[in-house]
Amino acid sequence: GAAINGLKNRWEEGLKARQAVLEASKKQSASRAWAWDPDLPPPLPARGALHPLNRLMDRLVEVFRPLGYHVEEGPEAETEAHNFDGLNIPEDHPARGSADTFYFAGQKGRLLRTHTSPVQVRVLKRLAANIQETGGIRFLSPGRVYRKDEIDPTHSPMFHQVEGMLVGRGIGMQHLKGTLAHAMKALFGPGADVRFRPSYFPFVEPGCEVDVRCPLCGGSGCRVCKGSGWVEILGAGLLHPNVLSYAGLDPQTWSGFAFGMGVERTAMMVSLTPDLRLFFELGQRFLKAMGGL
Repeated sequence: GAAINGLKNRWEEGLKARQAVLEASKKQSASRAWAWDPDLPPPLPARGALHPLNRLMDRLVEVFRPLGYHVEEGPEAETEAHNFDGLNIPEDHPARGSADTFYFAGQKGRLLRTHTSPVQVRVLKRLAANIQETGGIRFLSPGRVYRKDEIDPTHSPMFHQVEGMLVGRGIGMQHLKGTLAHAMKALFGPGADVRFRPSYFPFVEPGCEVDVRCPLCGGSGCRVCKGSGWVEILGAGLLHPNVLSYAGLDPQTWSGFAFGMGVERTAMMVSLTPDLRLFFELGQRFLKAMGGL
């Protein structure tokens, strides 16, 4: 027993001595780590970056730029003439009601644009005079738009759109489908499953909606695709003759197509994000994770 107690005491004394050596070494290393060296350059400040939605809009522009599209912009405070009348939207259409549209108090006919389509009206009127020389018109109009929507995982009262238009001679549905199928595969990958469905919009005839198989659930059904396995990405169609006539173009000579997509919904699909509200909450961890969007 005496021999065992002696070994125990020597082991405890050795352990304490070793712990003291390690603690001293730790303090010495810490002091060296915090030592100030005047010859070293100062640490670089954290660098900012474009918001993921801005980067996606830039990416969409780059998809269409090789096809000859350029960017046009317009005011966010619009008139009913550009936002509705020039797009063949009748006066009794629900979208013109105050339940859906933000109107300026005391300013008759003034509103926050509900889509970027008013840019199309403005550009068509401006470029129509020279269309004989140019042979056609093609452009994109990215920007913010406003509607009285409740905030939920797929809706917001302020969101972003990228709309496009092409006008020329002999433009048909085959040109629209080829252009948009190319764009969707450029965004979601060459294996993206795309479908076109007939739909109605006052400013196009015929109209269609373009869906992409939901990348969040692979088509099995989730809350983003509402269990259908498909997500609507954009609406499109051949330009209504009234839209061309409003801009001063002869529908018998000129034809074209237009399309518009919601940037937030597209961003959700590209980044596999289940809730668009994350894009507006400015969480640093989320924004850093979206760095590769």
